Amino acid sequence: MKKYGFFGGAFNPPTIAHEKLAIEIAEKFNLDKVFFVPVGNFYKKQDLADQNKRFEMLKLISNDKVDALPIELNINKNLNTSEALELINNNYQDAERYFIMGGDNIEKLPTWQNPEKCLNGNKFIAIERGKNLEKVIQSDDLLKKYSSNIFTFKNDNLSTYNSTEVRNAIKAGKEDVVDKMLNKKVYSYIKIENLYK
Repeated sequence: MKKYGFFGGAFNPPTIAHEKLAIEIAEKFNLDKVFFVPVGNFYKKQDLADQNKRFEMLKLISNDKVDALPIELNINKNLNTSEALELINNNYQDAERYFIMGGDNIEKLPTWQNPEKCLNGNKFIAIERGKNLEKVIQSDDLLKKYSSNIFTFKNDNLSTYNSTEVRNAIKAGKEDVVDKMLNKKVYSYIKIENLYK
């Protein structure tokens, strides 16, 4: 049985940090592949580039361990997490599935729509960012109940910059800074498409 990771987000734009993180998670958890799952145009986020452009940028960084999945695109509404998980589960029934998200999202998960439906039967890889995730999980009854389905990933070597910083650097014309944060193919695409100006 194949083991796949599904890494949701805006990827606006995808950074080298996203790329490295996906590869390291694939290696640590012996996943056959990690799929980036970009949100569609209905996701409410400032400066959000068109879904098809973000998907194209993700395809530019695809390799044998990382790919992009357009499963949330071209849907005429913003999917909540429960709906997105169900969509992926229905399309990848024959694989062992892991949903990758930041520890901050795991912490918020009990407040989401249908939180128990999200946790029941699904496996999560939570990226630890500062907070001790074991303490977070043990301090919440719902997370504690499903703690055997939540795996933590900690890597202090990961870059701390994010897509917002990249967009700000592009607007400020700081090419040398942007060059360190983006895959060269992604940066070339951004310049050709004149994104984030």
